[in-house]
Amino acid sequence: MNKKLTITLLLSIALALPIVILTYDRLEWPLLAKKSEPNPAVVPTPEELQEQRLEQGLEQFEQTFRQEAAAYQQEITEQWGEFKQAPPSVWISYDEGNTFRRTVDYETGQVLVEMLVDPKQRLDQIQPELDKAVYRLMNSTEKTAYESDVVAQRVEQKMAAYGDLLQTDKPGDQRLFSIDDLLALRIPREGFYKVWYPSNNTAMTNRLASARPDKELVRVSFKVPHSIHKKAAKFASVVKTAAQKEKINEELIYAIMETESSFNPMAKSYIPAYGLMQIVPRTAGKDATRYLYGEAKILAPSFLYQPDNNIVIGAAYLHVLQFKYMRKVKNSESRMYCAIAAYNTGATNVARAFINKASFNQAVHEINKLTPAEVYEKLKNYLPQQETRKYIEKVARRMKKYL
Repeated sequence: MNKKLTITLLLSIALALPIVILTYDRLEWPLLAKKSEPNPAVVPTPEELQEQRLEQGLEQFEQTFRQEAAAYQQEITEQWGEFKQAPPSVWISYDEGNTFRRTVDYETGQVLVEMLVDPKQRLDQIQPELDKAVYRLMNSTEKTAYESDVVAQRVEQKMAAYGDLLQTDKPGDQRLFSIDDLLALRIPREGFYKVWYPSNNTAMTNRLASARPDKELVRVSFKVPHSIHKKAAKFASVVKTAAQKEKINEELIYAIMETESSFNPMAKSYIPAYGLMQIVPRTAGKDATRYLYGEAKILAPSFLYQPDNNIVIGAAYLHVLQFKYMRKVKNSESRMYCAIAAYNTGATNVARAFINKASFNQAVHEINKLTPAEVYEKLKNYLPQQETRKYIEKVARRMKKYL
């Protein structure tokens, strides 16, 4: 009996063993695999973290600019009934709590100082305030001009969290206009002109309908008589130094300044871009500061509105374009033409003029087959955007003026 029981138990165990092993294999081994230690996560380096923060900061800068620009446009529209958009060659600013609108066209020299008034107000009541507004404008400095740029100040205040990456400056007391322009200005006192007659430096006053039905516009208009060469001469010293340091032509810097802003130090655009050479913080600003300082910075308006800073950054960016991105282009003149186009539209779009692909490295082979004149013609005729086709033509033509 015991012997039979023993045999029965042994047979039971033998038959059950495969089932136990099979069960263990299906249920327990996966559990053991799940309990194994995972591979350690890849930890970004300090440099990679800094680069991520830089990109976040640049995105935040542009987003803040768009928000503040839209809010300010709404404020001005509510007060004036309109908001005037202007190209970088035209500086529009507001004075004394947005009571006066000042417009300076750096390309033509035309200056307007305007004031919203009650239709019942007489000119002799208004004229003293207008005279003071003209005097303030013609005595504007970099500092007072920056103080009138509400959007720029708000953007910088809201970017305080990126203080270690944000490159700011304190605008100085350099005059925006020549003292000779102010001294030569004559404001007639014998009344006002209902029709505006252009004159070299005599201020004409007229009364116009405004965008607001309940207000009229009183406008003082005159011309600042300085020439392009006179405006360019103000920056001769810093241009010469920057050109020598970056191994680029002085006439190239002057021609780009004229094309970008007509030498308006307070130039700005919706991109946003700032100053004489219209520096875009996300592209030119980032590349130039990395080259100059060893690490990229977010360039604030207060930094870029200063002419010396702007020229140094613009020249450095031209160096980066020619001697980094386009270094494989063998001919220096061809390389310069490509850099001019890239300054406006970026290297990938320059490539499309030659191979219809967004790869400058692939385009180099085709560029090196061409003479400088042929490279120029290709860019002038085949760049994707008409704006850039005109841009390279303007810069190339204007360079000859500064030889």
